[in-house]
Amino acid sequence: MEIKIQSVQFIKPSKSTPQNLRHFKLSLLDQLAPSSYINAIFYYKTNGEVDISERCDHLVNSLSEALSLYYPLAGRLTEDGLEVDCIDQGVKYLVTQVSSSLDEFLKLDPKNDHISQLISAKDLDTTLLVTVQVNFFACGALAIGVTASHQVTDGCNLIRFINQWASMNRGGGGNINASFEPTFDKLDLLFQPMKVSSCGHSLVSVDQEAMVVTKRVRFNGTSISKLRAKSGSANGQHTRVTLVASLIWKALIAVDQVKCGSLRNCLLAPAMSLRGKASSPVSESSFGNVWAPYPIRFLQNETGLEFGDLVDLIEDTTRNVIMWVQKASGEEICRHAHESYALVDEELKQNKFCIFTSWCRFPIYEVDFGWGKPCWVTEAGSALEMVTLMDDKDGDGIEAWVSLNQKEMYVFESDQDILDLTS
Repeated sequence: MEIKIQSVQFIKPSKSTPQNLRHFKLSLLDQLAPSSYINAIFYYKTNGEVDISERCDHLVNSLSEALSLYYPLAGRLTEDGLEVDCIDQGVKYLVTQVSSSLDEFLKLDPKNDHISQLISAKDLDTTLLVTVQVNFFACGALAIGVTASHQVTDGCNLIRFINQWASMNRGGGGNINASFEPTFDKLDLLFQPMKVSSCGHSLVSVDQEAMVVTKRVRFNGTSISKLRAKSGSANGQHTRVTLVASLIWKALIAVDQVKCGSLRNCLLAPAMSLRGKASSPVSESSFGNVWAPYPIRFLQNETGLEFGDLVDLIEDTTRNVIMWVQKASGEEICRHAHESYALVDEELKQNKFCIFTSWCRFPIYEVDFGWGKPCWVTEAGSALEMVTLMDDKDGDGIEAWVSLNQKEMYVFESDQDILDLTS
């Protein structure tokens, strides 16, 4: 498969950002977020002939309209890393031509190195916040890849932005979908930032010489039912995310045991969205990083290693954290976030840490630009050792994108439970 870049430009908001909105201040949660990029790729099949030029014009115009609402994404991080300078510098926008058809691409069960070509690599300009890559296949089908700086946005907010863009494209531009419109709730006042440029808790402080590979592990509806029965809860008590996370964590603990020669205490650090949980002014539409990791500890002398034990551990810990967050002040949440990232740093040094994030229930399969909903949605892998969970197209299964050291990936893929319960 060959991909050729046809054009590169910068798309600015359709309306100039007012002077009073020029300085978007980052919150502590933005400062603590990984200095990495999050991404998503949406694949669309075609019906009949496609006027590529016309389609490109519509996408550019609607993207410009969407950026007038999500104006910080078109700005640049300031040198001190404390705010976004919102003077409408624009997002980077590439159009490419792919030599194969989309059907040929999908039939190959594309590996991550193929998928990663459909999304622009991180730009050398680290102040750039968003890059869009529109890939046209030989058949006229296309894949739209969006990558964004985690320092300014989280996965929930990124998907809302892409849905807003799609809605405007579908409506001919200027048609604001209020359900995806962002609110700027001055989270820097609730989660007060540090007055320094570096927080010291970046999750990218990993072994740069280690080769991290990403594999897709699919749990369909039948697999989820088997996991539910395996957990001893056939009545649907446990969520899909908990069941899949527990199985993968069990396999990763086994990987660590093989690597070290003995069973060790291990940490799971899921990302918890504060939307709908934390106190005002946090809203479902709050722009920025509105999440924090929370530690779940497997202690070899206290916790069983059976699947059901890990399910209970994840659920009990998560339930307690949610109850605490609902009553916690912004200052208490900040302190907890600091402590969680400090714990992450310590675990990274001992190479026994697992980052989990879930995009399940995000409206990724609702992103309709006017030519139908996507036939598939993927990420493009990660330079970090982590696991991302996403809904499958049917909505009752989960696709897990597992990024691990190449040697450890071989052990993970050989795990009997993973072999038995995935496709």
